[in-house]
Amino acid sequence: MNFQGKAVLVYLEEDNIARAYFRIQPLMTQDGPVGETKPEYPDDGYLRIVPDKNEQHTFKERMRAMCGLCIMDLRHLPAEANKIRTNKNYSPTRGETNQYIIYSDAVQAMPEDLIYQVVAEGGVATASTPLVYIRNGANIQGPFRREDGQSVGDTVQLPPDSSEIHSVTVQGQELLFYWPKVETPVAATVEEKPAFEEAQAAPAPAETENKQAEEEEKSAEENPVEKDPRQNAYEQIQALNVAPSATANRLHDSSSRTPVDFIPDHPPKPLIGTKLYQSPQKQVSPRRAHNPLMEAVERERYAAKYEAPGATLPQSAELKEVHNPADALKRALASMWQSPETQSQAVSVVLSQPGMRALLSKSVSREANDLTVAAMQGQLQELEAERLMTLMQLDDVKKNLAAAREEAVGKLNMAEQKKLDELHIAQQNAQNALDQLDKAIGPAEEKYQQLAEKIHQVESALDYPVRLVAARTGSATPKEELIARVEECLKVAGFAVNDGDALALLAAFALTEKEWEFCCDAVEDAEAAIHAFAAALGATVEQDHASEIILMPGGNVPVLIQDQDAPHNPLATRVNAACHAEEKSEYFLPVAPRIALDASLDTLPGKLPAYAPVSKDSIVREMMVETGLSDDTKAVVTALRKAMAEAGKGLPLSAVNQLCRFIAATQNDFKGGVAEAIDRAVCLYAVPYLLAGAEIEHVKPLLSAMPRTLKALNE
Repeated sequence: MNFQGKAVLVYLEEDNIARAYFRIQPLMTQDGPVGETKPEYPDDGYLRIVPDKNEQHTFKERMRAMCGLCIMDLRHLPAEANKIRTNKNYSPTRGETNQYIIYSDAVQAMPEDLIYQVVAEGGVATASTPLVYIRNGANIQGPFRREDGQSVGDTVQLPPDSSEIHSVTVQGQELLFYWPKVETPVAATVEEKPAFEEAQAAPAPAETENKQAEEEEKSAEENPVEKDPRQNAYEQIQALNVAPSATANRLHDSSSRTPVDFIPDHPPKPLIGTKLYQSPQKQVSPRRAHNPLMEAVERERYAAKYEAPGATLPQSAELKEVHNPADALKRALASMWQSPETQSQAVSVVLSQPGMRALLSKSVSREANDLTVAAMQGQLQELEAERLMTLMQLDDVKKNLAAAREEAVGKLNMAEQKKLDELHIAQQNAQNALDQLDKAIGPAEEKYQQLAEKIHQVESALDYPVRLVAARTGSATPKEELIARVEECLKVAGFAVNDGDALALLAAFALTEKEWEFCCDAVEDAEAAIHAFAAALGATVEQDHASEIILMPGGNVPVLIQDQDAPHNPLATRVNAACHAEEKSEYFLPVAPRIALDASLDTLPGKLPAYAPVSKDSIVREMMVETGLSDDTKAVVTALRKAMAEAGKGLPLSAVNQLCRFIAATQNDFKGGVAEAIDRAVCLYAVPYLLAGAEIEHVKPLLSAMPRTLKALNE
């Protein structure tokens, strides 16, 4: 769409705040909305604004102040002054999505007298144009100021179906705008401008029209050029090849002569100088046909006419001339109404008289075809119809009020009765379920009594008391969640946890058969570690020195038994709490796997979290995914066994089996790989035997690459 020579309503927005990019989207011209702009301006229908050379320093501030609706004014620019050009930096892949640019001097703020927004009566303060028209139903009047809502000059009534009222979509919102069709003047050269302005000036008064006609006839005799009355002013000036005369404004008047077809023998000779740029001409309103000579004669005849008085007067009566003010006003208006400028002055003077607006309103309201009165009468009729309908509905409501009340009470009673019936049904179902539970509890109580009698008989036959413990029922838990649980519980309990500690602890627990040991700086710390590990698995820790613990059948969650022998059950594991400072000679065979933990000096112990129970089978299944051992690993284990045998403490086959299975299950999970797995396995299963009186110096050369093992031996 070509916007050259036009004023365009556009929407200006700041595309990138950090880089101060601004762009506009064309919305509407004087002829109406521009429609879809994406085919003309691809990607998103916007034009990028670049600063003009004259406002390099004020570009950002001016654009930010105008963000929103503004005007792209190209009316007074010549054709070669192309303000819209191709964007040389256009590259959608690099963020530059506007193929065309426009210079900032063509983007101006919204002028007051060019375009008006049509708003409802309550939306004047939020309008986007300085002056607005107020819409109340089919009544559209204006203009009014946006700031105070006061009228500007004379208010004008607009028809609702005016072709100059357009609906435009702005940021997803439909807005109405009134854009009166006012033609722009033709751009003229510096030398021709005075004559052109004189041609656009107001017509001369009636007293000077005869003199102008004589000058035109004289000019026509001196320059005998036949003129086509259908030619416009520009074509006639080109044909004459002279500057327009003082009476050039008469070229636009309708000619009383009969138009004739005229075809010149040769094309008109062009003028020398700057070319005139033709713009749409202003529409000339029809004017009343008149004869200046006859009007002047009639006016003088009326002034000189003497009429004798109609009544018989005495000869001594004094006569004087009386002027009719109404006739003087009529003649003055007839003279002033020939020029648009004097018309505006006359209307302003008339409206300034006291009470004139009220009189005009009464006169206008008496006209049957007045659109404003018709719209107001239509609205009054609609309001009256709505009022009568409301009164009828109110009467119906009053008549049916009792019936409506009874119906509402009946519906309420039905709803309450329905709820009551549902409660009775639920109560009956609960009673039936309770009866079934009572029936099911009966056999269970009998079995319980029988089991209690058997336990009593067993306790009577034994010399020591027995305590029965029932294992809990748990579910399967993924490997990653198990590791996270153990790490969290140990940290909350106040222990320092490194990468791989929780994995080694769970793998050792999955491999243990009946007994293992927590070793810390103090026995109390080791007991806290036992309870933290049990909390991570949702297991229980049983400790009773006065009676023997018997694990009842059922359940699948492991049970940790402290300070006494564990019963023969896969779920029962005996755990010991030991201290680093204990005498190493106190270790006896068989020796349990040793879990060494250190307290954290940066963390205070807190309340352990409560986790759901985990089945023992799930722990074994998740942690014991074994892979084959390499020859190098087997060689290290063989060399360790030989060195320990030479040191006087041979490693039992059960401990060798657990050591090899630990390496096979964890070598792919530790960050240190197989080397870390071997170090942790030796620390768990070999160190307890080395501390039980072995010659450690014979074994230390093999442990040079095992930092955890060396640390455990040196403590």
